Amino acid sequence: MTTELERRLDAYVAGGALMQLATLRPDGSPSLSILRYHVTFAPDRLYFVSREDLPHSRDLRSDSRVAGSVVGGVPGSIPTGVAGGGARDVAGDVAGNAGEPVRPTGAVAFTGSARELPPGAQAPLRPSPGERVYRLDVTEWVLFDGPDQPGRVIPARP
Repeated sequence: MTTELERRLDAYVAGGALMQLATLRPDGSPSLSILRYHVTFAPDRLYFVSREDLPHSRDLRSDSRVAGSVVGGVPGSIPTGVAGGGARDVAGDVAGNAGEPVRPTGAVAFTGSARELPPGAQAPLRPSPGERVYRLDVTEWVLFDGPDQPGRVIPARP
């Protein structure tokens, strides 16, 4: 049975388009990438496509541990088309229909492990030549869904 908190989490993550993904370099230092993703729930997974020669792809071959976030507005608060390059003001805020900025009102953080799927593996994304599909198995979500709300930990669903 899905709780109200899980429904809000699902809507938030499904309504996003980009994630920040932190990986660990072989020397232990962190690295951050911004990637498009596809999400599935129960089991909670994020899929992304990347070239195998990029730093985060190399990092994942030596250490699969990751952390990241999906940052944006409450589902429905960002004007249609923004994910494809909508207008932004000088502070980087998405401009709404009346030109007023739509300030992000929440965020979702996650931890988990990611790995490259073998070529031809069943996945919700299709890579282009030279790209690979990666599957990130989420172990824990943290939902920040209001300015006065503390982050709430939500265990990933198997």
